[in-house]
This record gives sequence, C-alpha cells and structure tokens, in this order.
Amino acid sequence: MPINEAAASSAANTEIPAFILTAMTDQMRTVLDTQAARAEECTQAGQRAVGAEMDAETARLAAMRAEYRAERSFWNAGGPSMADTVDTVIDTAGAQVPIRIHRPTAEAVMPGIVFLHGGGFTVGDLDTHDRIMRVIAAESGAAVIGVNYSLSPESKFPQALHEVAGVIDHLVNNGNDFGVDGTRLAVAGDSAGAMLTLGSALLLRDDPESIDADPRTFSALHALLLFYGGHGLVDSASRRLYGGGWDGMSREDLDSITTEHFASPADASSPYVDHLEADLAGLPPGFIAAAGLDPLRDDSEALSVRLEEAGTPVDYHLYPGVLHSFLHFGRMLDEAGDVLTRSAAFAAARF
Repeated sequence: MPINEAAASSAANTEIPAFILTAMTDQMRTVLDTQAARAEECTQAGQRAVGAEMDAETARLAAMRAEYRAERSFWNAGGPSMADTVDTVIDTAGAQVPIRIHRPTAEAVMPGIVFLHGGGFTVGDLDTHDRIMRVIAAESGAAVIGVNYSLSPESKFPQALHEVAGVIDHLVNNGNDFGVDGTRLAVAGDSAGAMLTLGSALLLRDDPESIDADPRTFSALHALLLFYGGHGLVDSASRRLYGGGWDGMSREDLDSITTEHFASPADASSPYVDHLEADLAGLPPGFIAAAGLDPLRDDSEALSVRLEEAGTPVDYHLYPGVLHSFLHFGRMLDEAGDVLTRSAAFAAARF
C-alpha cells in the first residue's frame, strides 16, 4: 500500500497527527514532502490510463495502478547495476506468471532469493519494486527472482499464493535453466508480499500436493525475509495509533483486503493468512523488519515472538520514526538501505 502521493506537505499537513509527525525522522518527512511535490504528476498518470470504453471498476483499477507505478518510478531510479537481467514467464497455478531475474555477477550458478512485492494485493509489479530487488541482489550476491503474481480483485485468494508457491517449486526443480541453484533459495517480501512469503512457506511445508508441488521443495528454503507484513492481528495498539490517508494504511485500507483479495471472509482464518495461529515450528530462519509508525508494527513483533516460541531462529529489527513502505525510499532514507543490507546478509549467511 503506497504512501499517499496526494498528501499535502508533511510540514503543514494537518491530517497527520502531531505525535506521528514529531516521531518521524527528518528524512521521513523529506520523503513525504517529495511525495506531495509529485502528487499532481502521479494523478495525471492515473487519469491517462483510463480509457473511454472502460466500465467504472476497470477504470478505477487502471487509474490506481498507473498512479502507483508513476509514484514508485521516482524511487526506482538509480541503484546497483546488474550483470544480467532477464524477464520470462513460468506456467504454474493455471497462469502464465511473469518473473524477473536479476543476477548481480557473471557467476554461472548462484543461490536465489524469490521476491514477492507488496501493494495490498491490488497494485504493484516487477517495475514498482525493481530497485529493492537490485539492492538485495547486489548486497547478497544471490540472484533475485521477482514474481508478478495475479492481482486482486480480478484474482481472489488463494490464486496469488498458489502462483508464488508454484514459482518457488519450479525454481527448485528447474533452477539450472535460469542459473539458479534450486537447493539454495530464500523467499522475501514486503507488506502483502511478506504475507505471501510466509504463507507460501507454510503451504509448501504442509500441503504441497494440493498445488502439485514437489514435497521436497520446502527443504530448499533457507531463509525468509519478512518486511512489515500483516500476519493475522485484527486489532492492536499500533493499528489503533497509526495509519491514515498519508500512508495508505487507514483502517478502511486494511479492511479492503477482505473485500478485494478474499473470496470469502473465512479466508482470513486460513493458516496461510492468519500466521499467528499457524504451526510455525520447523520454518526456515526469519529476518523480520517493522516500521515504528506503521499500523502493522505489532503484527511483526507478535510474529517474532511466535517464531521464537516455535524454536525458529529470528532476527527482528524495529525501525522507529519511519512509515510503512519505507523500503522504497532508499534515495533519501538511510533506514531503507540499512534494512536491505542487513536482510541480504542474513540470507547470504544461510545459503
């Protein structure tokens, strides 16, 4: 879910509660100012994406996704160059799923980190998270494989989950086709992508046969990198305190997952969604990063406790003074670079 590019300048924006503005780092406030300065440009990009022949729902989705891509384009500029980047497609879960493989060096075969983008299951693609993927590749020395899973509301749960698990399974069994060592994989994701990261690991552990996956695939996963995901809390202190129009994380935004992504309200109780109620024993080591001013902060903290209770090694980091989606803002925000460097090193140490 994006920081709201339509927000007014952070210094004068009365919508943001004073206690949140005061708690923000100077760099985080600068990010908001930059978003505000680009607001009209991004809005126009959304408007241009709407065709006269579109019905209202198609137009809404087209505008929302184009605006998000335009907003993220600024933050994807620069960053590491790759030795090789390939876009291709994997046939899985009844879909042709686009993937992008970033290879940081010319090494013939290297471990892989499957990256699952955020965006509330409704926006986001390989381009909106490209710099994040390139930084992780450069810092880890691993190939990073981005997955352009099907978005909601056109596709409902568990379609995206099955697609990403299917891509992981394909890489385990056919990694050499891409120069990836299928026995040495990690999975990473931000926000909705973090939810898919943990959900896919649980699915591949508990019920691989349901998606025609190899039962041995789960054993190829050596680390999970979970950036500010939602893991099952429906109420918490952080959900009461944080989130609003300024960061796209209002209570209404979070509730929209139920209507946009789930086929039924009962889907929220699936162990592949409500991770805090799942059996978390035997999972790969986890790196968890939380944003201090994020309504999902307590989800990450609770997950770290539950994983430790289950005997799973966890490296938990709380970044105070920043908002949800902070990984994107590496052009201005030191915390973004820090978390990507730390998480990449965490994965590399476990291959």
